[in-house]
This record gives sequence, structure tokens and C-alpha cells, in this order.
Amino acid sequence: MRAYNQGCHVRVTVSERDIAAFKRAWPCSGLPERSVGFLFDARNGDLIDIWPSSVDGEAALALSYAAQNYAAAKLDNANLKR
Repeated sequence: MRAYNQGCHVRVTVSERDIAAFKRAWPCSGLPERSVGFLFDARNGDLIDIWPSSVDGEAALALSYAAQNYAAAKLDNANLKR
């Protein structure tokens, strides 16, 4: 994963390798075999956007929480912690 502080937003990109590791725990997740991105509000941690937009479901939500926690630790932003 990679986290980027963009001022009022935080962007997290989950790589193909990270997706493959995640899918070992969620084998029927339906997640794509490509990278996934999440955009969070830096002030309150709200999820603003997901790309590709076809990513949906419980596994995508769990992955967004993992991405959010990664960004909170990496960027030392307590507002992102779940």
C-alpha cells in the first residue's frame, strides 16, 4: 500500500500484490486482480471515493478499513483511525 497526504484528502493505493494477499483471507471477495484506490477526508476519515468504481461489497469495505488504518499509521493522522 501507499498513502499520500493531499492536504484535505488522503489517497491510498492498494497494489496488486496487496490485493492478492488480502484475497487469501477473503477468497470469494470478488475484488479485482488489479490495484484499488481509496480517497478519504483527512479531517474526519470519511471515505469519499473508490476506484475502480466497480469495487463493492463487504470485502471492499474491509479493504477500505485496512487502507484507512495503514494511512493513519503511515501519515500519523489520528483522524483516520478506525
